Amino acid sequence: MRTELHRDQPDDRSTTFTVTVDRDDLSLTETPLGVVVRLTDFATGGAPGHPALPVTRVRIAAPDGQWPIGLTVEREKWTRATRGLTFVAPAQHARPAARITHVHCDADCSCRREDRAPIDSGFPAPPIVPPDVDAYLAAAEEPPPVVRSAGIETVGGIRIAVIEISPVRMTRKAVLELCTAVTVTVQFGPEPAIDDREAAAAEFRERFGDAFDEQRLQLLPEALPVTETESVRLRDVVRGSVLNPEVVGKIELDWPRFEFPSAYVIVTDDYTWNPMTLTRGAPRPGVVAQFERLAQAKRARGITARVVTITEILDGRWGDFRTGSRDLAEVIRRFLVAKRQDWGISWLLVGGDVSIVPARQAAGGMLGTVAVGTNAKPDNGQSFWTGAHLRIHAQALGDWWGNSVDNRLTRISDGTLIPYDAAGTSGSASPGWYFTTGDDYATRSATPTEWIRVEGPQSLVATPLQFLYAWNTIPTDFYYASLSSFLIGTRRIDIGFFSFTLPWVYVPEHAWDAAGNGLYGQNHADGTDIDGVVLRTDLSVGRAPVEDAAQAAVFVDKTLAYERAGGVWGLLADRDWPRRMVLVSSDWGGRTFLWPTAAATPGDNQFVTQAGQNRALLKLTAAPADYTWDLIARITETDRRELPFKTDPSASVRGWYYAMSATDARPSAIRIPLFFTTLTFPVPSPWIVVHGAAAERAPQAYEFNPQGAEGSMADQERLRKQIRSEVPGIDRFSRHYEDERDLSWFDRWSAPVQYLTESGLRGGLDAAPHLVSLSGHGSQSGVAHLSTGMAAALRNGTPGFIGYADSCLTNGFDASDAMGEALLLNGAGGAVGYVGNTRFSWIGVGDDFQRAFFHRLASTRHLGLLNDSRVGVFGSTGYWSGYDRWQIFSLNLLGDPELRVYRAAFPRLVLEADLGHGLLRVTIERAEPVPGRPGDPGPVEGALVHVRAVDGHGEEVVLETDADGIAKLPRKLRGRAVEVTASHGDAAVSVLELAGRDG
Repeated sequence: MRTELHRDQPDDRSTTFTVTVDRDDLSLTETPLGVVVRLTDFATGGAPGHPALPVTRVRIAAPDGQWPIGLTVEREKWTRATRGLTFVAPAQHARPAARITHVHCDADCSCRREDRAPIDSGFPAPPIVPPDVDAYLAAAEEPPPVVRSAGIETVGGIRIAVIEISPVRMTRKAVLELCTAVTVTVQFGPEPAIDDREAAAAEFRERFGDAFDEQRLQLLPEALPVTETESVRLRDVVRGSVLNPEVVGKIELDWPRFEFPSAYVIVTDDYTWNPMTLTRGAPRPGVVAQFERLAQAKRARGITARVVTITEILDGRWGDFRTGSRDLAEVIRRFLVAKRQDWGISWLLVGGDVSIVPARQAAGGMLGTVAVGTNAKPDNGQSFWTGAHLRIHAQALGDWWGNSVDNRLTRISDGTLIPYDAAGTSGSASPGWYFTTGDDYATRSATPTEWIRVEGPQSLVATPLQFLYAWNTIPTDFYYASLSSFLIGTRRIDIGFFSFTLPWVYVPEHAWDAAGNGLYGQNHADGTDIDGVVLRTDLSVGRAPVEDAAQAAVFVDKTLAYERAGGVWGLLADRDWPRRMVLVSSDWGGRTFLWPTAAATPGDNQFVTQAGQNRALLKLTAAPADYTWDLIARITETDRRELPFKTDPSASVRGWYYAMSATDARPSAIRIPLFFTTLTFPVPSPWIVVHGAAAERAPQAYEFNPQGAEGSMADQERLRKQIRSEVPGIDRFSRHYEDERDLSWFDRWSAPVQYLTESGLRGGLDAAPHLVSLSGHGSQSGVAHLSTGMAAALRNGTPGFIGYADSCLTNGFDASDAMGEALLLNGAGGAVGYVGNTRFSWIGVGDDFQRAFFHRLASTRHLGLLNDSRVGVFGSTGYWSGYDRWQIFSLNLLGDPELRVYRAAFPRLVLEADLGHGLLRVTIERAEPVPGRPGDPGPVEGALVHVRAVDGHGEEVVLETDADGIAKLPRKLRGRAVEVTASHGDAAVSVLELAGRDG
């Protein structure tokens, strides 16, 4: 997709741009379940069961003081994308990128044979959602407009029009059309009138009833920066996200009077803490002292910084944040809300693992759901109202499901908590749930079972419900990043073609818990908020997952080594280090072999040749969860025949289809009448019927194999090309792919690539890359052969790489040392920063967040701001937005949020001292006239030089170099032992220690 701004606008009351799409960028993949439509730079998706078509969003910033008020679409150019009948595959639920076991073997392992590959299949995917007939009819009858308003965003007072583009549509004749060009004009106007308070109060009063407190109703607050540097960073982020960055000027400040400015705050302690009772636990002496070193290094670069202990917060040194708080996380958050204004906080480092500084446990809107059923003995995942109580069959309600008294049952519509009845006191007027001994739901069970009985009024319990359990409850530090919490009215105000939400908001008593039930961050599967979570980052947050002073020292040493690029004899000598990136991919899924059996009915992953019916009957373990599969008859080692998918069950037609069952060979399918034709949609089942030549009905084995390049590898290749285009200074790629054989010829030769093995990956990581991107099924113990053990044993040297994993659980810091923690705490290598998921990632969703992270590197260097990009992805992945909200909670940063990521071979500052004259000189290497041979150093004007006495008196002074690169040392510091720190622009920080006259 290309976008071109029209520069001939007569005034600033409108902005016009043209979107162009190349036909060659459109990919139509035939699958057994329909055509998968993909378009470069677009996400393919939709509501489950609806046609999955490409969509993307672009943003246009309004001039200062203006609002988007109108949208004009013209000069649409459409072309046929298909000729005959085309059935678009329906959108599906996202699939968790988790795994049960590790792939254990290398390419030369004795267990690695063609018929026994190391399959790592992950968790069972949700079942295929069949097409919604009404949705397909509506898509053909009234296709969505190619361009529509998706709302208005506000960043620092700047109004941004969000515009959704849908360039592919279905016609009534089941033909696809592509819009190759369209011109869009956004009109701007003055601020609209605000709706009256009473309308908002009535809305919230209806929702909360007697619990509504009108004093908590207020106008939608503006999120304005509180420091000049924050304003500049915010401006750069906005410029990087809109098509018209030139209209984004200086962002207005909310000018506070700082009692003591601290842009960078570290919250830590020398003790562990009980987060519920707010009582001290085991001592951790020396942790605070180590983080004081980091704060001092920040101040040496001109960043105001301080360390704050939990003890000080609870003792009320800066105010009473304890009264009215439920737990320690709320105490810390209330402290941050107040001190962000008083101190101008921009960066927060959470200084400790969860035993020292807790994370908030947020509710995921996915998994654990219970639908209302009609069977007196309900099927798994369904309920039944008997007229007196509710029955729930909870055999397996989600990935890693486990029945437990710690699970929490909620009503989906409004988040109401139905408590576990431990005492046996629940009844028709007193809601509660408990386990029973069997499917008659009559006898209470003291131990968990799959049969659950719910007491309470029908209006409360006979409705869709959700269990929150260990694996859809998400540990998140986003609670400390988003410091506003309010519910926005559901009514919307229209401004021409645009709309925004009712500007009156309700602020809950406890942040992130508007439902008032002690659960935090509840939301619906479609992403709709229940609890007042504002998807905005007020602070950039990172965590140092340390348990003691030794680990804290490792964290601080690596952070400082990165800022200083390892020192004079460290990475500065390796000019290519910032340019190097390793890309790793293990397959989301693998091929399945089906073997012959003499039994009349085949078992899982078996087949039987039924000569009398001229067919073979195959049995998979479960129905496939996606479309892109091929069936291959392996006659011999060298004779492998791909069989076509078919819908005709006739034995005279060669191919295969999904059958109804072992005893019903009819095609498993539904029919959709679409105006002048009828489309047949195959419904996957575990049963497959094969027709063809005799050898094809009785081969050595069948291979059920994914089509084309594996999805994880395709995601990594898309990321590689994006980085090469957007951040050209990062250009030395090496790749470790499990599916490397399916790379195109051109892609294979674009950068070194090898088959993913444990030994090969270890060698690639020990070679000291700067950036590492990982993709594949994960767990807390690792992903793609990078296990916790390997992470702790890497010897790539300090400071280590910056890693990002699109996989599940690798950053589960609530467990005892997940893989991400092991990388950070490795003093001989590993990582200096790591972004990964504390819970599940979602295939097809997580890669959008990954690309957004690296896309922002083109406009900002700070590691925390890169991870903050996840908020902007909400609503744009093509899946239900509940998956997006989940990822925002789950993606957490381990590392320093202010860390400036190198984007190319960095310049080197040279710091010299003329002690006799009290002069400090800062120069910088010029561009290399000959590769490998730096040019003559030149003076640096405006370099920040921080001088600190280290002889116990603690004097500090900040200087700035003149046009000759000179800064004069004050007389009071001459002759004394001092530490000098120089910083400037993109250059690595340089530190020089000068001994006193007696040193």
